[in-house]
Amino acid sequence: MNIQEQLITFNKQQLILNNQRTIFWPKQNTLILSDLHLGKAAHFRKHGIPIPSDTANLDLQRLATLIDYYKAANILVVGDLIHAGINQEVFLLKEFKQKYADLNFHLVLGNHDRMVEKLAKQIDLIYHKDKFELEQISFVHEPTTAPSAFSISGHIHPGVSIKLPPNKHLRLPCFWVSAQQIILPAFSKFTGLDSRKMPSEYACFAVHDEIILPLKNS
Repeated sequence: MNIQEQLITFNKQQLILNNQRTIFWPKQNTLILSDLHLGKAAHFRKHGIPIPSDTANLDLQRLATLIDYYKAANILVVGDLIHAGINQEVFLLKEFKQKYADLNFHLVLGNHDRMVEKLAKQIDLIYHKDKFELEQISFVHEPTTAPSAFSISGHIHPGVSIKLPPNKHLRLPCFWVSAQQIILPAFSKFTGLDSRKMPSEYACFAVHDEIILPLKNS
C-alpha cells in the first residue's frame, strides 16, 4: 500500500493527512478516521444486492497497515464504525482488536452506530455519545454549519469532481480543511461520495491510491 502525506497545522497542532483517508496526530500518537461502515456489504447482500464479500476485510487490512506504519497507540473513529447493527462482518473487528490488544480504540457515535454497547464489551471499545475533546479540538460525527470551536468530523463523505481532457470527470474522496474545521473522507471504499460545491472557506485535499492532491477552491 502506497502512503502519501500532507502536513498541515490545525489549532497549533501538526497533523498528517494521507491518501489512505486518515489523519495521524504525532503528538497524541493517534490515528483518526471516519465512516468505516463495517457490515454494510453484508447488509446489502442480505437484501439481495450482490456485493463482494471481501470489502470489510480489505478496509481492515488497510487500517492495520496504517496502524503499523505510524506505530499508533490510539485510534479514534469519528462516527459510523458500523453500518446496520451486528453481523458477521462486524465480528471481523473482534479479530482485528485481538491483534492490537494494546491499542486504545475510541469511537464517537455516528448515526449508523447501533448496538454499540454490546460491541464495546466484546472488543474493549471506548465510545463517546456526543463528542470527544482533546487539546481544545472537538471530535464529532456530524460537522456543524457554523463552527465556533475547532472540530474534526466525518459523516458527509466529501468528494470532488476533477475535470480531465477532453471531456471527462474523475470523482475522488477528499478532506475539507478550514481554519476551524476538518471534514474527513469516508475511510471505507464502499461508500458514496458527496461532491457538492465546497464552501469557500475550505481547502480541498483530494485522495487517490497513489497521491494526495491539494486543490484550489474555485
